[in-house]
Amino acid sequence: MTGWQWFWTLIGYIVFIIVLIFLYFYEPFEVLFTQVINGISFSNFIFWVSAITGIVGFVVYHWHAYRVHIVQQASVESMVLSSLRGSTFTAIVLSAGATLQAVQMLTVYLLERGYSLHSEFGERLAAMASLAILTGIFYIIYWLLSYIGAGQQTA
Repeated sequence: MTGWQWFWTLIGYIVFIIVLIFLYFYEPFEVLFTQVINGISFSNFIFWVSAITGIVGFVVYHWHAYRVHIVQQASVESMVLSSLRGSTFTAIVLSAGATLQAVQMLTVYLLERGYSLHSEFGERLAAMASLAILTGIFYIIYWLLSYIGAGQQTA
């Protein structure tokens, strides 16, 4: 890195720290943060793990794609296609996590005492099925984007 790149990186970190300090003392953010942290429980743990995995994967994938396609290859078109693939894969991770969460909630509901097969069971089953279909649609889109990317590389 050159001197100016180090300088702007340092400025970016300082601004990031200032924003974090501001958010730490900003009361509405504090209330929101404590409500979210208190809302984490075993009942929605699967979705939180998939959400954190999806966010971290999204950032890492796009950083890597930027380094490869923009910095090394100087190809904006391949960066856009790669970004679409990464975003679609993140959507797959998030919807698959939500599907697993729906399966877990349906299983807990069925293991409770005194459950009955009425509208609540149907709602939970429909939510699980619709999330599974959504995950499948995202997978098909990801496959198509990968197929398009492979076609561009051979041409």
